[in-house]
Parts: sequence; C-alpha cells; structure tokens
Amino acid sequence: MDSVAEIKSRLSIVDVVSQYCQLKKAGRNFKACCPFHSEKTPSFIISPERQFAWCYGCQTGGDIFKIVQLLEGVDFKESLKILADKAGVELPTNFSGGVKKEKKDLLVEINEAARDFFVAELRENSEAQKYLQNRGLKKSTIEEWGIGFAPDGFENLFPKLEEKFPKKEIIEAGVAGLKEMGSEKLFDKFRNRIMFPIADHRGRVVAFTGRVLDDSEPKYLNSAESPIFTKGAILFGFAKAREGMRESKFAVIVEGQLDVISAHQKGFKNVVASSGTALTEMHLKSLKNIAERVVFCFDSDSAGVESTIRALEIAAALDLDSKIAILPDGVKDPDEAIQKDPQIFADAITDAVSPLEFFFRKVFAKTDLNEISEKKKVVRRLLTFAQKITSAVERDDFIRQAGTKLGIAESVLTEELENLPRTFSTMIEEKEIHADKISARDWLIGLVVAFPEVAKEFDEELKKLGLEEIEIKENEEKLALLVSDKYSEFSDEKIKKELESLFAKLSKQSLEERKHDLKMEMQKAEEEGDDAKAAELFGEYQKLMGK
Repeated sequence: MDSVAEIKSRLSIVDVVSQYCQLKKAGRNFKACCPFHSEKTPSFIISPERQFAWCYGCQTGGDIFKIVQLLEGVDFKESLKILADKAGVELPTNFSGGVKKEKKDLLVEINEAARDFFVAELRENSEAQKYLQNRGLKKSTIEEWGIGFAPDGFENLFPKLEEKFPKKEIIEAGVAGLKEMGSEKLFDKFRNRIMFPIADHRGRVVAFTGRVLDDSEPKYLNSAESPIFTKGAILFGFAKAREGMRESKFAVIVEGQLDVISAHQKGFKNVVASSGTALTEMHLKSLKNIAERVVFCFDSDSAGVESTIRALEIAAALDLDSKIAILPDGVKDPDEAIQKDPQIFADAITDAVSPLEFFFRKVFAKTDLNEISEKKKVVRRLLTFAQKITSAVERDDFIRQAGTKLGIAESVLTEELENLPRTFSTMIEEKEIHADKISARDWLIGLVVAFPEVAKEFDEELKKLGLEEIEIKENEEKLALLVSDKYSEFSDEKIKKELESLFAKLSKQSLEERKHDLKMEMQKAEEEGDDAKAAELFGEYQKLMGK
C-alpha cells in the first residue's frame, strides 16, 4: 500500500474536516458552515462514504489532501506530509515531496539576508535613492517596505551569502544561479535594479521583484517560483494590508507593487496587488475570510480592462462582491493618481461602480447599440458573464439592470441566458452548480455513482443510454455528493423508484428527440421529391406516435 492509500485508510474526511469546523450529522453525510467563506446556513457537505467534501456555496472542496492544501495554503506534497504526521504514517526515506519546515525556514532566511544586503547597498547608491525619491517615496516608506538596490555585476550578493548558507539552498531560494550546467560557479540573478521584497501572508520575505533604473528590458524581473514562493497564491502587501482590510471590510486590488506602496504611504492601508502575474482564484480566496468586498483598480489601458474583466469573472464564480474603481481620463494607474492628488484615488474607490456599469462605461463605450448586430454581441457578452455569477439573486439583478440599459425585456434576456450552452461539466468549470439546473441525465449519473448497489438492478437500462461504464471523475464525485445529500434520508426502495422515474423521463426525452428528427428528415425528403423516402419516414413516425 502506497503512502497516499495508507493515509486515506487511517484518516477519514470527517476526521480531517472536523479539525477546521463543527460538523452536524445529516443523514448519510455531515454538514458544516463552510471554512472557505462566511455563511450562516451550512452548505459544506462532507461524505464519509465518498471521502469527499464540497461547498455548494463557494464551490470549493475535494478529498483530504485538497482540503488541507486549501486551508493550510500548501501544495500536495506538503499536505501529504501534514496528513502523514496526523495518521502516524512514516513516509519513505527517499520521499522528496513536502519541503520540510526547517528547509523552508532556511530559504526564507536566505531571502531575508539578501533583502538586508540590498537595503545596505541602497544607502550607498545615490542614483537609486534619487529614482525612489522621484517616485514620491519617503525615506520611512522605503525602510518600512525593505526596498533596496542590487548593484551591477555578477558577484556581489552570493559571496556574502556563501559565508553563511549552503550553495544548493542559495540557488533554490532564487537569488543566485549556476553560470553553466555542471559548474560550481554562481552568479547574482538581480543586477543594477531597485529591489522590492515580496512577503508571504506571514510577512516573511520569500521572493523579489527587481526594476531597472532606465528603459532597458526586461523592466521588471521577478524571482522564479520556489518551495516558498508561488506567484498565483501570494498577494503583494497582504501582511501589511491585513488589518486595513479587516477594519474597512474591503480590499483594493491593484496591478503594480509601486501602486501598493504609494497607496499605503498615503494612508490607504487595504491595498494589495498580485505578484508579477495575473490575478488568480487563489489570490481572491485568500481574501474571502477577511474582506466582504473587493474593489479592482487596474491600469486604464486595454490590457488593464481585460485584466479587470477576468478578475470580475473569478470574483463572480466565488460569490465575492466586487466593484471597479475607474480612474479619470489621462491617469494611467493608481500610483500616478496618488502622486497627482490622493483624493483622485480616494474618489475612484468611493465611486467604484458595479460590474455591469463597468461593462457599459469601459468595454462597450464605443459600441453603437442602435446596430442590432452590435447589440446582439453586447447581450452575448453580458450573459456569458451572468452565467458565472454564483448568486441567483445577483444574477437576476444583473439581468434586470442589463435589460433596462439595453431596452430589452428581462424575460427576453432570461430566455437568451437559458439558451446559452450549459452542461454539467461547464457548470463545474464555471463553479456554478445549482440542483434545479442539473439535467435528468446528470441526476441519473449522480444516483448511479452515489448508490451503486441499488443501480445494479438497472444494468440493461444503463446500457441503452450508453452509461454502462461511468468513469468516476471529479465531476461525478461532486455531482454524486450533491445527489447523496438530496437523497440522504431516502431508503433503497425510494432510490430505486427515483431511478425508475429518471429512466422513464429520459426515455420520453429520447422518444421526443427521435420524433423531431424524423419530422426534419421527412421535410427534407419532400423538398428533394423523394416520395418513397418520405413515406417510409412517415410510417416510422406513426409507430412512434403510438408509444
């Protein structure tokens, strides 16, 4: 038995989840208020039978390893080590996964030593100091954020680090590299750059961004990902903004690190940014237990608009309230706004608009809504976004307001929305699973997966539908969990009757689909003058009418 299987045999999903939230029995399952988002009515379902947990409010969950990854902020290998310790399972001596705490602490220590080196170098470089002064940063701000300077040359930092740290870990920390394969000679990765330390959510330095003093490329150079740094998980300024976000109950998300630093210097203490990458689901999930709302204030160029749309889609799928701060024309980013007048930035946040208003003011600003072809494109774009809104209340409100702006009846937009392609797999991808929107076929699959013993009696019926071999994938796990929760109090006899009802419904659907196809084929045969073919099809149609 491998380590994963042995851990699963010793620890149940109930054992693991109960350490993070209070569980209540609910038929065959357990329920709890979700540990991933704030809620009063429990929507987090834990299935001992399936060893799977899922929240149908924020669409988050998984097996014991995924739960630990999400709640502890670690990767799979580290979650394996955490759960191995809990289960009393000894991992193989050659186990390379799960970087030990001591190793991670060492990598942090190396990065913080590098930070101290860069800070000292900044004191000796007047050009770098002048650059920061010209960007409006005070001496106290520079010190608070640990901003430094990497001098030009390949052998400034690493010789200092080698006095205290092993060469292998210096490379792994991301501040130095090998000159060539097989060589033992190191070189400094950051040269002639202003250095901005990136801290994790605990405030420890785990990476850097280096900016050139001139117009050379690349303008920004970021640390590579490492055992202590994942770009898609860390928000720049999070540790410093935590209390500000809690107090204000909202977070302001910007694109650049100087945007964050300038904002904090002027008293906007709830501002964060992604670290050298696009905003991710992990970034926003890290805010859900701290902030009730997020306000996006990205750059005003076309790339910033696209980034905002993507961020809004992620927030909508996570049921995270979001608004957009729109900067005045001629102001390219938050830093520029703050340098001109902090009130410009403050007003943009205060007057932040809804996603719908953002679409009309920034995305469709130059669209001629009198042109029906253009209007159809706008409707499709808005409804595609509406599909991603988890909250039914918010989605209906979005559609109602969109109809008012477009001069289209709400019922028409609702019909259009219902006609957009929707399968269970796309609902999973969009993280928008609602029981009332799941097809009869998917309910059937869920019942077969959730209650396999009862389903054995329906082998022939399953074969007719091509479902004799249902592969248990994550989609089916989530669907089965939702189904088992709905039918948790049902006896096997009631489950059997539900299956019979679903088979009957699917059979009727199949019959109606065949009738429709025959009518279309008859029409085609008549148009082509093939009377014999038309008569044959009509005979088949009459037989189906009698069923």
